[in-house]
Amino acid sequence: MARKKSKCSNFKVFSGREARLNRVIFQILYPTKVLASYDMYKEIRRLKGFRHIQYRSVYRRVEALEKQGWIVQNGTRPAQPGWDTALYSLTPRAKAALRLDKKSIDDFLQTATDEQLCRFIDALDEQ
Repeated sequence: MARKKSKCSNFKVFSGREARLNRVIFQILYPTKVLASYDMYKEIRRLKGFRHIQYRSVYRRVEALEKQGWIVQNGTRPAQPGWDTALYSLTPRAKAALRLDKKSIDDFLQTATDEQLCRFIDALDEQ
């Protein structure tokens, strides 16, 4: 799983102190997974360079990403007797940010066909 800092675009979610953890959370959830925050924590701890991360840090980051609208609660599951835990998945906005982070807009503008450029312009004009 690549955790490199992208040189293509500079999204706010991928900058600052929490950028590395945000990127890893997005990459863990990207292949249409629905995970609880503790499951994300266990996946993150397996990665080299993230073995020192505490559960509290992952939980806080997940809560912040949910408030900002990058991830969404997608159901619950029983965790302990009498308690349910929230399951999280990426929003389309987060999936688009992750995909755009891997691609360069300059490369797209150089290699895109006229039809693709027209659709891109139309999508920008809808804003």
